[in-house]
Amino acid sequence: MKKYFLIVILLILISCTKDLNLPYEKPDQTIVVNCLFSEDQPWKVTLTRIKSFSDSSESYVDDARVVIVPENKDTIHLSYSKNGIYLSEEMPSSGIQYQLVINDGKPDQITAKSSIPVEPIISEINPSTQKTIYFSNANLSDYQVLPLDFKIAGNDQTNFVRFKLYTFNTEYGYTRQLVTKTTISELREAKFPEDFVNELEKFIGVSMPWDHYWLIIQKICEKYGLQYNGAIGIGIAISKLKEIKVTTRYDDTFQSDILFSNNAWSGNVSKDVFNVLGEFSGTMETNLFVSYYPLLSKNDRTDYKEEYWLEVVGMSEDYYKYEKSYINQVENKSNPFTSVVEVYSNIQNGVGIFAGYNRQMIHFHDY
Repeated sequence: MKKYFLIVILLILISCTKDLNLPYEKPDQTIVVNCLFSEDQPWKVTLTRIKSFSDSSESYVDDARVVIVPENKDTIHLSYSKNGIYLSEEMPSSGIQYQLVINDGKPDQITAKSSIPVEPIISEINPSTQKTIYFSNANLSDYQVLPLDFKIAGNDQTNFVRFKLYTFNTEYGYTRQLVTKTTISELREAKFPEDFVNELEKFIGVSMPWDHYWLIIQKICEKYGLQYNGAIGIGIAISKLKEIKVTTRYDDTFQSDILFSNNAWSGNVSKDVFNVLGEFSGTMETNLFVSYYPLLSKNDRTDYKEEYWLEVVGMSEDYYKYEKSYINQVENKSNPFTSVVEVYSNIQNGVGIFAGYNRQMIHFHDY
């Protein structure tokens, strides 16, 4: 009797299952602007449109008129390139107020204003070789770190800054991999699929760290539904690359690492352990705690150096608010009990960011 009773209950539950077509608000096609500018890069503005989360189509804006209007200078016209990107060969300059103006055929222009702030002056850098334990209140964890003290100076008004730690491994950082014609020939001889070989052939002459090529090869395999083990293993493909030595510290060979602060005017945002943001005026003393982990990986070896670099980014106020809100949103998106964090925007009649910054990389110690 119990058996039949259970069967009846199951049939009732199955019959009650129903798909719900929930109404979702349609996106309004608002333009999203992304332009962070500094003196060392020419103008680049990326335009996309807000779309539904279920929409997998491209949302690039390719028919807008984009200009930059400098204060007391001639207007700069940007040309469309691809993927929503508008470019100009001209470079921004510090000390000039810039206005972004976008016309997309609608009555209201999309506008924003910003400038490149004064570059912070860093002095009296004092790194330590004595490790200590830093307890992070953000994620209630202990970290092995090395103290770093220095002074930072700006103007008498409020300055906004972001610190990041980077390490450069001199053993591997000057070693790069290269796809050559020989690489392609050997892969064909090894009976690698032609789709795979043709895709990799596009990278002939492009030097990268081996781990970057590892990811590229993996993506090529996934693109064509290939199994990347056995006969077409990633390791085999990597072994066919040519190893070269260079004397340049390429950006893609710097490794971002853990950084903390216990200053009243600066600190990590949310649970983030890589960005220290702060606002100050005049001259301030700074106490940071840099990662000890790259040093641990040396295992007391003395035949190469682990270089420690501090990235100091002077930010406009709009960039600071944007960065802080973005980090908070990313760090809290998996928390079902937190309120929605809206990313800051300074775009009129659109959303996004148009903001200036300056960046300096300071090599402060070798371990």
